[in-house]
Amino acid sequence: MHKRSLCKLPYSKFLADQLNEVITNVGVENFAAIVSDHASACAAAKKKIAERHKHILSIRCIAHHVNLISTDICKTTFAKDIIAKCQKIVKYFKQSHQAGKELRERITNEIKGGGLKNYVVTRWTTAWDCTNSILRLEQILKNVRRYYIFA
Repeated sequence: MHKRSLCKLPYSKFLADQLNEVITNVGVENFAAIVSDHASACAAAKKKIAERHKHILSIRCIAHHVNLISTDICKTTFAKDIIAKCQKIVKYFKQSHQAGKELRERITNEIKGGGLKNYVVTRWTTAWDCTNSILRLEQILKNVRRYYIFA
C-alpha cells in the first residue's frame, strides 16, 4: 500500500482524532513523542499528529522491535536446537516423579529464582526464561543426574 493512501484509512483518522483529544486535554506542552507499533493505522495516525504538532516525535515501540528480533532469532537452526535441548531437560524433570522431586527439593534449599521454565512459542520472553533456568540450575541438574545414575 502506498504511504499516501495510509492517511486515508478511517481507523488512522479515528486514532489521530483520539490522540489529538488526549493531547489537547493533557496539554500539548506535556508531550514530546508518541510511541506505538508500526501497524499502518498507527503509523498514519502518528504522522498526522507529528504534522500538526511539530515538536511531537513519532517513535516506534522498542519492545515491539525486540519482540520481532527475538522471534526471528528463535527461528534460526541454532536457537531451535538449543531450545529443543532445554525443553528435553525441562520435560524430563516435569515427567519424572523422583528426579523432579529431588530437583525441586534442591532448588528450594540451594537456589533463588525458582525452578525450570518452559518455552512457549507465543511468549517470546520464555526462550530466555527457559535457557536461563537451565544455566542457573546447571550444577544442581548435574548433581541430580549423578545421584540417579550412580544410585
